Amino acid sequence: MVDRSSHIKIPTGQIFWRESGDSENPVVIFLHGSWADSQQWEKIIEPLSKNFHCFAIDLLGFGNSTAIETPSSIQMEVDCLHDFLTVLKLRPVYLVGHSLGAWVAASYTLKYPDLVQGVVAISPEGFSLAYWQQYNRFTKWLLIRPWLFRLWVKGLKVMASVSDGAYPMVNHQYQWTLLDKFPTTYQLFFERSIDSIKSELVAERLSQFRKSFLVLQNELDDRLTIEQSQAYAKAVWKSEYQWIKNAEPSFKQESDNQIVLEIQRFIDRVQTKIDREEIDLW
Repeated sequence: MVDRSSHIKIPTGQIFWRESGDSENPVVIFLHGSWADSQQWEKIIEPLSKNFHCFAIDLLGFGNSTAIETPSSIQMEVDCLHDFLTVLKLRPVYLVGHSLGAWVAASYTLKYPDLVQGVVAISPEGFSLAYWQQYNRFTKWLLIRPWLFRLWVKGLKVMASVSDGAYPMVNHQYQWTLLDKFPTTYQLFFERSIDSIKSELVAERLSQFRKSFLVLQNELDDRLTIEQSQAYAKAVWKSEYQWIKNAEPSFKQESDNQIVLEIQRFIDRVQTKIDREEIDLW
């Protein structure tokens, strides 16, 4: 259950968010994955809002967050997140990100370390180009030709409506239509150059990461995604790494409780450390 929702205008568009919890509690910002929006977090936020002030935002160009123009970089999403936190005067915060959201969270923390207490990254993207490498030659060729790609997706929809799943490609129609449904993901991963994507990867910068960092790894992920999560954990100084059972992109009931528990424990550990440091200063 989400107590309230709202939106604010920023220079590059409008940000929508869902909110729950007491404003006196530590602030936790939830950033959704590549193929989702803030609704992804509703079942996670409900129990956590008893102890934290929770915000689940739609990244710019996703869900109900509208952009003046489709975001063309991770840095643009980082800047929009900063505008959101600045306008609402939310600092310092904890960031919880899944997939693309974890990439944004890590990038934000590297740029604004003093504004973040800790980061939880679930199956994070952005360490390497593993995401691109999982596609075969035909798929890559199609994806870099937007007009042809959209024509292909329309053709799949027609085939699916008349074939009852007879063709192998139609069986994967859901994955193809996701690319059509989330144009910002399409823009960030497929409509810009490899060099542009490489410039925003965090692999070479994570050695500078000094905030508390927990990686939660979905056991149902493919090999490339698991390898990327493990690379994140190895690159960050004193990071933590935990497996999540039976988790899907939208999360399942079986995994909700574990995710909630891991986030709760992580923030409690960090808060205890912060409280001790403040006492020592006195």
